[in-house]
Amino acid sequence: MERVVCIECGYDDDKASIIYNREDGEKRVRKVDFYPFVWAKESICVQMFGGDRKELLKKMQEFGITVKKLECNTETKKIDERLENGYKFMFYSRKRMSWSRFQTFFNLAKTPIYPRKNSKTNNQKDFLAVSPVEQFMISSGIRLFKGYNGYDETKRMLFDIETTGLNPEKDSIDQIGIRTNKGYEKILEISGDTEEEKKCSEHAAIEEFVKIFAEEKPDVVAGHNSENFDWNFFIVKWNQFGGESFEDMSKKYLYNGIYKKKKDSVLKLGGEVEYFKPTMIWGTTVVDSLHAVRRAQAIDSDIKSANLKYVTKYLDLKKENRVYVPGDKIGQVWRETDNSYALNETNGDWYKITDTKQLEEGYNTVSGRYIVERYLLDDIYETDKVELTLNEANFLIAKMLPTTFQRACTMGTAGIWKLIMLAWCYENNLAIPSFGQSRSFTGGLSRLLKVGYVDRIVKLDYNSLYPSIMLTWWVTNNLDITDSLLNMLDYVLTNREKYKNLKNAAGKKAKSIKSYINDNKDKLSQEEINKLKEEMKEANAEKNANDKKQSPLKVLGNSVFGSLGGPQIFPFGDTNAAERVTCIGRQCLRLMISHFNKLGYEPIVGDSFVGDTPLFIKYKDSGLIDIKEISELIEEKSIRTDILGRQYDTSKKDYYVLCRSGWCDVNYIYRHKTDKDIYEINDGKSIVDVTEDHSLFNENKEKIKPSEINEDTRLEYYNGEISENVIYVENNFIEMSAKVYNNGLIDRFDYKLLNMNLIQTEYLLSLVTRKPNTKVGMAQIQYLKNKIGKK
Repeated sequence: MERVVCIECGYDDDKASIIYNREDGEKRVRKVDFYPFVWAKESICVQMFGGDRKELLKKMQEFGITVKKLECNTETKKIDERLENGYKFMFYSRKRMSWSRFQTFFNLAKTPIYPRKNSKTNNQKDFLAVSPVEQFMISSGIRLFKGYNGYDETKRMLFDIETTGLNPEKDSIDQIGIRTNKGYEKILEISGDTEEEKKCSEHAAIEEFVKIFAEEKPDVVAGHNSENFDWNFFIVKWNQFGGESFEDMSKKYLYNGIYKKKKDSVLKLGGEVEYFKPTMIWGTTVVDSLHAVRRAQAIDSDIKSANLKYVTKYLDLKKENRVYVPGDKIGQVWRETDNSYALNETNGDWYKITDTKQLEEGYNTVSGRYIVERYLLDDIYETDKVELTLNEANFLIAKMLPTTFQRACTMGTAGIWKLIMLAWCYENNLAIPSFGQSRSFTGGLSRLLKVGYVDRIVKLDYNSLYPSIMLTWWVTNNLDITDSLLNMLDYVLTNREKYKNLKNAAGKKAKSIKSYINDNKDKLSQEEINKLKEEMKEANAEKNANDKKQSPLKVLGNSVFGSLGGPQIFPFGDTNAAERVTCIGRQCLRLMISHFNKLGYEPIVGDSFVGDTPLFIKYKDSGLIDIKEISELIEEKSIRTDILGRQYDTSKKDYYVLCRSGWCDVNYIYRHKTDKDIYEINDGKSIVDVTEDHSLFNENKEKIKPSEINEDTRLEYYNGEISENVIYVENNFIEMSAKVYNNGLIDRFDYKLLNMNLIQTEYLLSLVTRKPNTKVGMAQIQYLKNKIGKK
C-alpha cells in the first residue's frame, strides 16, 4: 500500500487505522481488522491455568485464540540452548480483537504478558511482545512511506515559539511561528496593553496554532527542542487559564487531543540513552530536530553543540539572508512597530536607524516587529533544513521497518535489526532465541604497532571491514537457523555498492558536462549550453537520489556487528560470534602489516582526536605558548579532499605542536569521521575523548586503554619547562580577564596570560574562582598551576 504516513492502533482498538495520502494530496483513513499475537516460551505455556490443559483449550476457544509451535530444527545446525529455551510458541487471535482483550486471556491464565514489577517472574521475559502498531505492521506486511522517493515529498510542518523566559509557569509566549515545506508561513502575534489582554491574546494564539495544524493536516510536525520545551509550554500555558485542558481543547479540532505520554520514551545515542516524554497526535508523527542532532553527535564527534545556529552552520545549511536577533534584544525590538530599523534583504544585516547612523544603500526601512518576525521564520527555516537533512536516512530506514516513524527516529541499531528479524521469523514460522547475557569481549586492537611522532604517513584502511568479514568467513551461529541475518547483510552491502557506483557515475557525468561547457563556452550556442546544463542538472539529481539510497544501507550494514555483540537486546546476538569477527579483523590487520612491511613501510598507531582536544602550540616568530582546540588549527580554505572523502590541511603553519618528543613541525592535519564509541576520560586535571582503540598514558608513562581506567587513574600531563619567553601583562588586563572568566563570559584566557612571569601567574590564579568548563580551559589552568608548582 503506497503513501502510508502513519498507522494508529491503541491498546483498546480492534481495528488499525491506516493514515495515507491520495494522489491528489487528500489525507484519508482506512480501517483494517487487528489480530494480536505474542511469542512465548514453553516454560510459561505449561504454567497457564495452573497446568490444566482442558481449561486452557476451553478459554482459547472462548476468546478465539490459538497457538502454534514454531520451527527451531534444521538438518545442518545443532539446536542451540538459547533457541531450545527460547520463544518456540506463538499465541494469536483468530478473530478481530484489541490488544487489551487479548491480554485478558493471559491474565485469567495467571501468566500475564507484562508481569507486575514485584512479580517473581518479572525479569524472566517469558513472553516476547511488541506494540499493537508493530504487531499489525508485522502481520500485515504494510510499511510506511512506500511511493515516496524522499522525505521532503511528505508534508512537514515546522514551528517555533519565542518566550519571555524558560519557565512556562511564570513566563509567557510572545510569538508562534509556523512553516510547512509546501509553502505555508505564518506568525501568530501576542499583543495587548494590559497583562489580562496579553493573556487573552496568548490563549487565542495557542488555539489558533491548533486550528492551523488541523487545517494543514501535516504528515510530520517538528520543532527544535520542542519535546522538552515548546509542547510543554503550550500545555502549561493553556491549562493555566482554567476550564478545559489543552488535550480537551485540541479534541475539538483533531480526531484525538494532543497530549504528553506519561511513560518515558528512549532516545538512543550510541552507547548512551536519554529519556523524554513524547507528544502524541493521532495520525501525525511528532519528531524533534534536536533528537536528530543528538544522534548525529553520537556518530560525528566534530559536532560540538546541538544549538540550532551552530548545527545549521556545521551542516552548511545557513540561509544566505538569515536574520539573527540576540535573545536579550528580542523583546525590545519586537515592541517597536514603526519603521525605525534598516534591513539588508541580501545578507540579513539590520540596525536601528539613528541621527548618527542613517539609512544606507542596499537597506530598506522596516519595523522592529518585522525584524523579529523574520528572525523567527528564519529560525523555523533552519529547523526545517536541519530536520530534513538529519532525518532523511531515518525516513528511508522507516520504509523497511515495522514500526512508527517516531520510533525509527529515536531507536538504536540493535532495535532496528531486532524488528527486521522478528518480522522475518513471523513470516517464516521460526522460533526466536532467548536473550543472552551481556559481557565484554576481546577487541580488534593489534599490539604490533609502535607509537611516536613521524612526518611521512600513508593511511591504509579496509572498506567495511567487519561486515565484509562476516560475509567472507560466513560468521554465523546456531541461533539463526536460516542464516537470514547474513543473507540480509549480503543484500544490504551489495545494494549499497550498487547505489554508490551509480552515484559516482552520475557525479562524474555532471563534472564532465560542466568541464565541457567551461572549455567550449565560446564555441557553443546558448541553446546548446542550456541543453547541456539541463543534462548536468539531471545527472546531479541522479547523483543525489542514489546517495540517499545508499545512506540508510550504510547505516544498516555497519550496525549488524554492533547488534551481534548485544545479545541482551538483540535475541540473535552472539558474543562469541562477535568476538570471532574481531579476531579475524586482527588477522586481517596483521596481513596488511606483513604485506606493506615488505614494501618498506613501518606501521604506527594512528590515533585520532575529537575536534575540541586541546594542543600546545609555540609560535615560531615569538616563541610564545598557546593552547588551542585542534579544530581551530585547520584552515578551511586550505582543505583538500581525496577520493575517499578524507580531508587534509597541508598549509604551512607558523607554529610548532608539542609532542612527547618535543616541539614538532606540522606537515598536515587530517580530518575524518568515525562511528566508533567515544569515551570521555576526566581525571580532574584534564578531559580527553577517545575511542577504545586509542592509547593513553598514565602518570607513570605506562600505556593504558580507556576501559582499564578507574577512579584512581591519573593521566600523564606534560610538566616540563615549555615557556621560553616571558612577557609582562598589565594588572588591569589580568583583573579584567579573571572577572569575565569568573562570570562565564569567556571559556579561556588570552595566550598572553600563559606567558607571564611566575608572580603574575600566581596573581591570576588567585583571582580565578570558577572551574573551567571546556577542555582548553582545563588545560590552561593546569598549565598555569604547573608553572608555579601547584598540584
